[in-house]
Amino acid sequence: MVRNSWFNYLILFLGILCISWSAIFVKMADVSGLSSAFYRMFIGFLGVLPLWFYRHKPVKDKKSLLIAVICGVIFAFDIAVWNVSILLTKAAISTLLANLAPVWVGIGAIFFLKEKPGRVFWIGTFIALFGVAVIVGIDKIYSSRLNLGHFLAILASLFYAFYLLIMRKGRVHLDTVTFTTISMLASSVVLFVISVITGTQLSGFSNQSWGSLIGLGLISQLSGWLAINYAMAFIPATIASVSLLSQSVFTAMIAIPVLGEKLSQMELFGVIIVLTGIFLVNKKMFKRKVALQQEYD
Repeated sequence: MVRNSWFNYLILFLGILCISWSAIFVKMADVSGLSSAFYRMFIGFLGVLPLWFYRHKPVKDKKSLLIAVICGVIFAFDIAVWNVSILLTKAAISTLLANLAPVWVGIGAIFFLKEKPGRVFWIGTFIALFGVAVIVGIDKIYSSRLNLGHFLAILASLFYAFYLLIMRKGRVHLDTVTFTTISMLASSVVLFVISVITGTQLSGFSNQSWGSLIGLGLISQLSGWLAINYAMAFIPATIASVSLLSQSVFTAMIAIPVLGEKLSQMELFGVIIVLTGIFLVNKKMFKRKVALQQEYD
């Protein structure tokens, strides 16, 4: 069976829309970064567990199982390092540096996945990154000095790139639900250990905080990454990594009615630039058809 690429991009879009709520839920939860990171993964894991039991498939490939665990560990460090970087530098600068992931994915795809991103990919990537820079503020970037927070944000972008590259390999022999369940369990364990070591508060939150954490776990993590993990079985990591840059655009749009935030003309200009770059990278992929794996028949 074959399916048009537009369907896979629709699933990817829905996943990106879900994870775009992450920053909104984190802000509404009003708890420490590590607390929200742990509950994001743990609540997401509890949500996917019944689905995994319902349609559990035996794992025959131990290598894929190991890759799923490694992906979970890497994703946990990505979230942990990212949250710490925000505390040490300006959120706008940290956001921009963390969005360097598509560059690392493009380089990694050449060496590890034997994919060769074309010229359009690099042009679209840098256009999209420039759009992100416009959104967070060119003046803020120019006036910022390099510090530990910047280094950690770049490190987070590397973790994110590694996750996308390795996930592409791990999804070959594991169905979406199994891969997501294993990786989220591994992430939860790592983040719990980090929280205990750092003395992070994990209880005593208000009802509003718990409600936001549940939304973070079930909408942003569970629904978002189930969709993205599914789409990644058909969409190259290089293409997906650039598409994920639109998360910042959707977050900004959602913040208008939910948090009462407004976009300036310059920020709206940045949104247009980001979407233009993403369109350039993806336009040729919509015409392709891909074979469906057995789990999706």
